[in-house]
Amino acid sequence: MSEITTGVYTDVSNEDYHAIKEIGGKPAVSSSYAKAWHKQTPAHANADRPFRSSTVFDIGTATHGWALEGVVPVKGPATRRGNEWKTAQAEAEFSNTVALTESDHFRVERMVEELHNNDQIARFLNHPKKVVEASIFAEYGGIVMKCRPDLYVEKLGIVVDLKTTVSAEPYTFERQMYSLGYDVQSAWYLKCMQLLEIPVTRFIFANVEKEEPYATSMVEVGPELMALANETVERVIKEIVEAKETNTYATGWPDLHVASPPAWLTLD
Repeated sequence: MSEITTGVYTDVSNEDYHAIKEIGGKPAVSSSYAKAWHKQTPAHANADRPFRSSTVFDIGTATHGWALEGVVPVKGPATRRGNEWKTAQAEAEFSNTVALTESDHFRVERMVEELHNNDQIARFLNHPKKVVEASIFAEYGGIVMKCRPDLYVEKLGIVVDLKTTVSAEPYTFERQMYSLGYDVQSAWYLKCMQLLEIPVTRFIFANVEKEEPYATSMVEVGPELMALANETVERVIKEIVEAKETNTYATGWPDLHVASPPAWLTLD
């Protein structure tokens, strides 16, 4: 991989993108890092935790690859055991995809099918000018912001992020969006792209459930929520820069927390 500076790259692998931690002597910070900083603590965001694959992760990866780029995962045996599974894993590694059991492969196939059956989502998935998983790096406020949008259509000024979820019901997903910091992710992506004068004004989540009936939905981050999330992004960036200068990444928790009875426990 050639030396990365700020800009847009369409030839950087997902693995290489995540491995980039610094550009030009400044920390390269992703939205995942920012979300962990905001939703948990600086200590959690800065922890060097090893990556651990899981069935849930593989299903999400397979759904993204199949729906966005037509990369079909390898169909393995009925279980993740034995030589047949090892062979499927080796084939998947060679093909730069993931291996799934027979049942999980069928599940992902159905999820992708339902995404395409949603006319509004299919409009983006099939757009002739879509850009999928470009790696974007922009300097701002003492750091280099980085993002990797699932799908971007310049003519429409829209970023689409694909989510596999337990419930795609819009109000339920909206609550999940706040809980998991997806609003912060959306503001981070738009700011990163706008710093490079990439025309983008809207961020939409395209959601699909992981179980029957594999229902789908689209949830857009509205302008008021985007403005609030952008305030969070500005605060987090300032805190990250200050923490790097002092090399302090604490939880901020008290030395001793004294628990009190919750309101529901004291009600008559």
